[in-house]
Order: sequence, then C-alpha cells, then structure tokens
Amino acid sequence: MTSTPTTAAESSATKRANGTKLITVGVIFAAALWFILVNTGKARVRLWIPTVSAPMWLVLLVTFAGGMVAGLLIRRSNKKRAAE
Repeated sequence: MTSTPTTAAESSATKRANGTKLITVGVIFAAALWFILVNTGKARVRLWIPTVSAPMWLVLLVTFAGGMVAGLLIRRSNKKRAAE
C-alpha cells in the first residue's frame, strides 16, 4: 500500500476538518435527542389510508432515523459516482 506524503499543513487542515465534522455531528445528535425527549405527547400520523396514533418521541425518532439512512445512502451513491 502506497501513500502520498503530506505536509504538516495539509495534515493539520485535515485533522481540523475532521474535528469540525465530529463536533457538528455531535451537536446535531444532541439537539435531536433533546428534541425527542422533550416531546412526550401523543401524535396522530396519517399514512396513505390508516391513521396511526403513537407517542411523539417515537414519531420523531423514526423520522430522524429515516433521514439519517437516506443521507447515508445518498452520500454513498455520490462517492461511487465520484470514483467512476
């Protein structure tokens, strides 16, 4: 396995970018968790035909998880296109 030599400035910039991404992800997760835990009421969700009643925290958790999965799939798809 070969690697290209990097300068100290490039290495520092990469570490800083990774640190910034990690902090951003942490803040998003913390805000989502707080928002989910604060909303404890009931919610009625209308699917195409049935209407389902569920705790609001569950609706928010499912929505957040679905958004994360969709984002990861789109990111993976974009990486594959860039590699081609």
